[in-house]
Amino acid sequence: MAGSFLLSLSAIIMALITKSQAILLDGLYTFVALIMAFVSLKVVNLVKTPETKERPFGYMAFEPFLNLIKSLVMLTILVVFLVTNIQELTTGGRIISLDMATLYILICLVIYVIIIFLIKRCEKETDSTILSLEIKILRIDALLTLGIAVSLIAAMIMVKLGYTQILPYVDPVIVIILIGVSLPIPINVFLTEFKRLLLISSENDIEKEVNDQIQPEIQEYGLTNIHVWSLKSGRTHYIFLYLDLKEKQVTIEHLDKIRRAIFSKLSKLYPDFWADIIFTKINPEEPIASINEPLNK
Repeated sequence: MAGSFLLSLSAIIMALITKSQAILLDGLYTFVALIMAFVSLKVVNLVKTPETKERPFGYMAFEPFLNLIKSLVMLTILVVFLVTNIQELTTGGRIISLDMATLYILICLVIYVIIIFLIKRCEKETDSTILSLEIKILRIDALLTLGIAVSLIAAMIMVKLGYTQILPYVDPVIVIILIGVSLPIPINVFLTEFKRLLLISSENDIEKEVNDQIQPEIQEYGLTNIHVWSLKSGRTHYIFLYLDLKEKQVTIEHLDKIRRAIFSKLSKLYPDFWADIIFTKINPEEPIASINEPLNK
């Protein structure tokens, strides 16, 4: 957050000096990411709040919801700058100070590399989707900055070779190209988080990997008719296992022993999960009317 504040402030000041919308886009993008980082701090604390009877799933949905809002904000900024710079391009462009802009951009690139490295290290330790999105946003920002640097250097070379007529079009062209490169990332994030909120994400399809993980328990305890239903909200997997046993006479102690063994195996696969393990002869995938039929039929 400290790095983002310095980068956004310096970018906005430099944009006013050089009259470069490419640098202004870079600064505003970072500034919005900074504002969303403050919101993320509150959400991170809510995510850690234990579940209650009133909120059996806690606040896990806040994480994908925040990521959805972030992606929408970033998309809005990119679209606004895209429209503005297309208009600039069709009305003669604008002149910017190439030397100062290039020096500034190169310094920013070094700062981005340091920030991304530090957050990436934290993301590996926490498995947080919020930090994952922060890294994606910073990478977009760094990509914007890198693209600006390359384009400015190329423009400086062209101007020194005598092609001064291109100078008014350098900045709007840079912005349009960078937006075209950057747009797929927030669009992809938006679609991913939207599916998570609607509980239709492909991450819910974990039946095969759960079956593979508990295969030793399936063999040892004679588990049959295994059905796995799952939802992922934020970083937590909610897993519902429906199992049958070959044995007809079992005790609660024996069933709890099987549950503990399965929980132990699942904890190695999912760092954060909640599982309900139900022993039943009812097939949960059959229509509800069939439940009323006798079990021995």
